Amino acid sequence: MDKTEFVDLLNDDSQKKTKQPSKRRLKRLTRLEKKPSFLGLLIGSYVSFSLITFLAIVLIFLLSNWLSRYESIDLSTAKLTEFDSYLKNEEYSKIPTVSIFGVDGWFEVVEEDGTSLYASSGVSREYTEGELSLIKPMGADETVSTQTLVNDLGENNYVVTRTYIKDGEKVSAFIVLDKDFHWISGDLGFEKTSFTQEEYEILSYQSEHQDQVFAKYEFEAQSGDTRYVVFLDTNDKVEFKFEYIIGITIFFALVIYGVIMAIYIQYVNRNVQRPLSAISIAMRRFAKDGYREQIQYSGPVEFEQLAGSFNEMVTLLNASEAEKNELEKRRQSMLAGLSHDLKTPITIIQGFSKAIRDGVVADADKKRYLDLIVSKSEQMGALINSFYEFSKLDHPDFVYNFERADVAEVVRSHIASIYGEFTIRKYTLETDITEEQLFANVDLSMMVRVIDNLVSNFFKYTPVGSTLFVEVKEENGFAKISFADNGKGIPKDSRKDIFEPFVVGEKSRNKQGSGLGLAVCQKIVRAFGGTITLSDAPKEGFVTQFDILLPLFDVDNTI
Repeated sequence: MDKTEFVDLLNDDSQKKTKQPSKRRLKRLTRLEKKPSFLGLLIGSYVSFSLITFLAIVLIFLLSNWLSRYESIDLSTAKLTEFDSYLKNEEYSKIPTVSIFGVDGWFEVVEEDGTSLYASSGVSREYTEGELSLIKPMGADETVSTQTLVNDLGENNYVVTRTYIKDGEKVSAFIVLDKDFHWISGDLGFEKTSFTQEEYEILSYQSEHQDQVFAKYEFEAQSGDTRYVVFLDTNDKVEFKFEYIIGITIFFALVIYGVIMAIYIQYVNRNVQRPLSAISIAMRRFAKDGYREQIQYSGPVEFEQLAGSFNEMVTLLNASEAEKNELEKRRQSMLAGLSHDLKTPITIIQGFSKAIRDGVVADADKKRYLDLIVSKSEQMGALINSFYEFSKLDHPDFVYNFERADVAEVVRSHIASIYGEFTIRKYTLETDITEEQLFANVDLSMMVRVIDNLVSNFFKYTPVGSTLFVEVKEENGFAKISFADNGKGIPKDSRKDIFEPFVVGEKSRNKQGSGLGLAVCQKIVRAFGGTITLSDAPKEGFVTQFDILLPLFDVDNTI
């Protein structure tokens, strides 16, 4: 696209090309030759936006300051002791609850045994004598704090610390309770060593609501009975006109924000949108006609960079197309491998079956023929199962059930469960699995599948009497799982393709198996965020070693 065509794209009013550019076009062409910086446009808009925003903040501050004459009024000014006469005469409804205890505060009059006589909230609660004894007296210099800990069994223990005055001196005491709030150790200064859920909640209330006061006030009724006022002082305030201040502030803030946004949008639309149209046309042509040619563009530096990004996208799409073609070739190769591996057993099954059907097989040979048919059908079944397992890992509906697990324990447990198979098959198993917990994010069933595939390959591809060495340890923030054997090893020309599907025969160790086991392992381990590799430097005394690296989780040390 040459410069004249680009100017035509910017000119909304022009629909036809003319031989001589108009003055308006020449003016725009001159502006393009100067290559204005998009950064300059941003700086200008940012400065104007910041200035207007600052003025808006000042305006809102002044407005809020003007409205601040509507100060908050603390209603909690009265004292309970001023109303002893009401308490003595049982005129509880005359006591001004809000003035004494705050808007959300309440009080309740109870007898010595905890029986409720009056509740300001209208909801009465019966207190046991034990609960009533744990509520601190009004004005007492006493604090209680609680803390929940987790013991080694994963159960909650509760530590209650109490500071109070005894014989004129301040005393600090504590007690440790189990999950059922029974005594473990310590002395809290009460005669109780076991608490109910409700009693513990009374103890812990002040600790969890330090801005409130939950206490009791003892008084003598007209009848001579001792009674208590159990109350909650919330220390809250009523904010007069506060909603008006918030509403007006939000209103002006929205108005100013809307004005600033409108100005900014218009500014950006005038100075940015039009130059972008040239690149937009190229992108629309790409979407409509499938053009994958890079565009040549000259203009502001930032827009040239945008054009470069478009060209980079074209390059990536071309590479993606090539990768897609490569994946299709691999898929066809996999299908060809599967067809090839199924062809031989099917041919044998068909041939032997026809021979038996046509009666050309002697009775003495029929069992041997049938055994071969069964063997080949089992081989086909195993191959199809392996291919199904390999394919399902790529299916959109397949979901890994990830969980945080100790992979060292997973390997240890599973290897222990199949230990007897090594003895029966006359193989040797050696292990070196760390006692340290190595937590990783894995699917346990898929993790076991990886272990089984590697062990199965060991049995298939190493002679009887060989040794499998399994090691698990921490290495540089990863859980490293190694499987090493002292078998015949893998030829050098096969090592680079060992994780490819259907790599068997001369490309591997022998012609057993489907050639999908290691490919399945690689898919699973990659899904875990890890890697599986064939080591170039196996452990001393061994010739083949597979190493799995899984990223570790941080372990939270919870008491």
